[in-house]
Amino acid sequence: SKQRHKKSQKVDCVSLEERLADVVTPLWRLSYEEQLELKQKQQERILCQLCGYLSDDFQPQAPSHLRNKLTFPLLPIRPSPVRDGYRNKSTFSVNRGMDGNPKTVGFYIGTGKKANIVCVNGDHLLNMPEKHKLVARCYQDFIRLSPLEPCLLFHSGGHWREITVRTNREGHTMAIVYFHPQTLSPQEIAVHKADLVDYFTLGPGSVCQLDSLFFQESTMTRTTHEDSPYQLLHGQPHIYEEVLSFRFRISADAFFQVNQAAAEVLYSTARDLCVPHPSVQGDRTRVGTLLDVCCGTGAFGITTSPRVDRVVGVELMEQAVEDAHHNASLNRVLNCEFIPGRAEVVLPGLVSQIGCRGSVAAVVNPARAGLHHKVVRALRNQPDIRRLVYVSCKPDGEAMRNFRELCCAPDPQKKLTGEAFSPSLALPVDMFPHTAHCELVILFER
Repeated sequence: SKQRHKKSQKVDCVSLEERLADVVTPLWRLSYEEQLELKQKQQERILCQLCGYLSDDFQPQAPSHLRNKLTFPLLPIRPSPVRDGYRNKSTFSVNRGMDGNPKTVGFYIGTGKKANIVCVNGDHLLNMPEKHKLVARCYQDFIRLSPLEPCLLFHSGGHWREITVRTNREGHTMAIVYFHPQTLSPQEIAVHKADLVDYFTLGPGSVCQLDSLFFQESTMTRTTHEDSPYQLLHGQPHIYEEVLSFRFRISADAFFQVNQAAAEVLYSTARDLCVPHPSVQGDRTRVGTLLDVCCGTGAFGITTSPRVDRVVGVELMEQAVEDAHHNASLNRVLNCEFIPGRAEVVLPGLVSQIGCRGSVAAVVNPARAGLHHKVVRALRNQPDIRRLVYVSCKPDGEAMRNFRELCCAPDPQKKLTGEAFSPSLALPVDMFPHTAHCELVILFER
């Protein structure tokens, strides 16, 4: 049809660089003020939906125009202090470029299903720092000089895979090169590892001034350090980042917020809601224990530790728990403990043991999939938890189910017997300028 022809013409007119920017940074054409306005409205819509659900639970007879009305304050979105080049971690893929060269380093457009994958250079992306672009360009140069082929599809051979670049505020840089060994012997691989080190320390890649160069051999797409160790080929095993005057160790696979400056805004926002400053807290509201669920490398608990007697963190990833313990001792923080394990397994027993002076506050910062039902149940059924701060990166997804279970009328069938929480304040924080993503911090109280 004519219309379809017009549409395909329009797509052809948009350059591959623009198409990539539209995927990675879809709001790049808007001013930053317009982006914030859009995100504020989006969060307001989601919270109105939550109020509608809660109204249905508690006042099913309420008139429809009152149902989806906000019943608690939504504060203005907090902007990111850094808008461009803010990412401290980027992973670049290897595939065929626009010119057909299979040794192109960048980002994918297209799908394997349609067999139209093109790897596009990401130098024009607004969220990408110069250092990351430089390392990607050098890696492309290196693999083009290498006699080994790139690994585009695991079953069709080749070796060089993606590269991850991590940087901190001071500009220290870590690179992690992923490699498929195929049938090469360890001795043969050692030759190529030595070439990689030479290139980045003595050759053209030395302009990157890498502080750490890691290498991971893997026959699978995603592999943990336990399954396939990160081999340190050059430099230091860690870089360090500072958040709210605390130092954090970043190991090759440790989770850390991708926007350090905005992470400070996020953590201070959540901290002030969860554990108000001592001058604001009365004796009656003094928080004795902070329960940090999905605590990662301990950043939230450690930055909040001066305001409470005790911090207890729960985290699934053992490497992250190891980093959390290290981060606590690095900062001479003595009142934090971190427990490895699934929150739904650890938490029910843990919350019943928490005996302390003062009340308990909880902070949860789950992945997009939200919290397991048993975790919500354990939090809800522990009467000492009076304040709960939920940090959500996708509040309209599974998190919405969590919000409803925290706030619904007691439901013995679901074993939600504790007193209901109520949302009392929400505050969005823009962690990802130029993208549609936004973190939402909600305070629930009872």
